[in-house]
Amino acid sequence: MLSSDLLVARVRGDTIAPAFIPPEGDHLDLARDVISIFEDHTGKKLGELYGILEEMEDQGFDYRLVRGMVSLLERRCDFTIDAAVEPAIARRAVFEAAANAYPVIGGENRKALLGKVAGTLGISPADLERSLYADLEDEMLIRAFRQPTPEELIKQYNMGLAQTLLFKATQLRFRTASGHKEILRKLKWLGLMYDAEARDGRVDITIDGPTSAIKMTERYGTSMAKLLPLIIGTPGWSVEATILRKDFSGNPKLYTFSMREDRHGSLFRPGPEKEMEFDSSAEEMFYSSFANAATGWTISREPEPLITGRYLFIPDFLLEKNRSRVYVEIAGFWTAEYLKRKVAKLKEIKDKELIVLASDQMSCEAFREIPGVIFFGRKMPIKPVLDRLKALEKADADAGAARISSKGLTIKGDVIQIAGLAEAAGESVDAIRAYLEEHPPEGYLTTKEELISDTVLTDLRAALPDSLQYGEAVTTIRHRGITSVDMVIQALGYSVKWSGLDPDSATVYRAK
Repeated sequence: MLSSDLLVARVRGDTIAPAFIPPEGDHLDLARDVISIFEDHTGKKLGELYGILEEMEDQGFDYRLVRGMVSLLERRCDFTIDAAVEPAIARRAVFEAAANAYPVIGGENRKALLGKVAGTLGISPADLERSLYADLEDEMLIRAFRQPTPEELIKQYNMGLAQTLLFKATQLRFRTASGHKEILRKLKWLGLMYDAEARDGRVDITIDGPTSAIKMTERYGTSMAKLLPLIIGTPGWSVEATILRKDFSGNPKLYTFSMREDRHGSLFRPGPEKEMEFDSSAEEMFYSSFANAATGWTISREPEPLITGRYLFIPDFLLEKNRSRVYVEIAGFWTAEYLKRKVAKLKEIKDKELIVLASDQMSCEAFREIPGVIFFGRKMPIKPVLDRLKALEKADADAGAARISSKGLTIKGDVIQIAGLAEAAGESVDAIRAYLEEHPPEGYLTTKEELISDTVLTDLRAALPDSLQYGEAVTTIRHRGITSVDMVIQALGYSVKWSGLDPDSATVYRAK
């Protein structure tokens, strides 16, 4: 999502729509240029990057479009501070020394004072100068940049526009042709208030929007943001929302915002997707159900052949996550002879993870020598498959944690990315998390994405006032290279008071 000041929307009568951009032409060139600038400035100061990006706003594009892309790309950056000592500590030491030596005007007096403080801190005067304001936004270094394609950036930008407009929704209505079970499950899990009605093979769902909720909460806003990509990921989707927004005279007015797959679908995906072909309706049903489950596993059709004894076997699907590879075979309505040959092949697979789903209209006896067969009727039973995968994920994570435990894990630094630890250890992120759960590192706050030292938390606690805008707190915390902002806010003893779902209007205050 984007901040409210970056929302670009067009109003026509009683309708409102985000100013979506197509993944083509000048917009594609702009996305490519902005990504290239970020890539070129990896390892450099953020201020240098901003200086170049300001020139981009003079190329005829709406400045909010450029800044929106920049905002999305900043979230793909890891930042670090180029300082020999914590900037807050350096400033405190210098200001205290300056107060005791008042007046310190400049020149040799200033140089002598900095030299004295530097000696106390065990660093050089040059390092002290460099460290004093190294935590300011312009002085932050871009340590790493996870580069998207231009098409992906435009897709994320369009999604961000739609999500930001929905902050002001009093009601959200949408329709799906399939995948509605996953959406309903997600709705309940997210705690959103809704009504659902089946109609002509489709499902119409109405959600009470955040503006109509009695009590605004961070969870509600996050839930709305999470739901829209899931809706847009289903076939035959359409969305309509009632938006409360001030008109040109400054008075509140209700507008209608609508979009649907046939007109807007290409705005939310990098390019036309090749239509996948299936050998049976059972295969198509499994693929659709699994893809909509959003498990974190990738699914691919007819992977490389497996050599099983004297047989060559091509499974229907391959599921992959981290180091794990699980093959899936769908046993549909096979003839007796074909069933006999197929079962013979399946029995030969000993060293691969294999899930077999078989129609309940087939002979159960034929599969008795194949462990863990899942039978299906008119509906595809995805839950047993997911349960099997979760068990495998846990086993793999525990095995990885055991390997890490035997080798040891070096934890050094103030803000350490879990993904970076995983890459250095040659293990999965889940394995690192399992290890940290069993061996919590002393002196660190452990979040899902990173480890944050107590030193950084202490400095942040000293730097943040008792009350401030949520956006200011987010900026201060992110400038330390931290992504788990809300968890840090809570760990520092702050609470967030929301006034609507716009982050710009939220206040952070220290709990008494």
